[in-house]
Amino acid sequence: MILEYKYLRALETGRLILRKPLISDADDLREWLGLEEVYTYWGRPANKGEINPELMFIDPRPHVKRQPSHDFVWGIELKKSGKVIGLLEVFDVQNDRYGKVAYRIAPQLWSRGICTEAMERVVDFIYTETALDRLEATVDVRNIGSNRVMEKCGFILEGTVRHGKMVNRFCDYHIYGLLKDDFIRANAKN
Repeated sequence: MILEYKYLRALETGRLILRKPLISDADDLREWLGLEEVYTYWGRPANKGEINPELMFIDPRPHVKRQPSHDFVWGIELKKSGKVIGLLEVFDVQNDRYGKVAYRIAPQLWSRGICTEAMERVVDFIYTETALDRLEATVDVRNIGSNRVMEKCGFILEGTVRHGKMVNRFCDYHIYGLLKDDFIRANAKN
């Protein structure tokens, strides 16, 4: 998961630093990343690397020559404490034009606007400093908080998949999309 990123650099907001996760963050990640409630609407349970975050930083096949990843993974660090309390990803980047977004955050910090703050900064970075033209997210319809984050960040509800497979679980889920043109229009009004 954590290898090399083509464009990754640290981003900042009022309360947060979004930066490349480091092996030194493993203790912070261990406090929340493997918790069952984090995966209630994720589409699958925590995997071995999420339960034991130090494994995320070990390449299981170091002898394989890899191309640099075009995906992005930021650790969400609280400026006040210096702790990594979340992860935000732009993944499955295709042709440097399209990517999917997802995030996870420590449950004790849910409903505090942290995901919205982080996502808004990442969207700004993606559409001002990369060639990506579309971001997409799938969100379980029951996940009220994440649906609100998508809407607050300007993502447009494009449809609902009923009884569909989201990763490894069957549920109803929304598909949200945000085009670079949507971002430019929204910012022209402000």
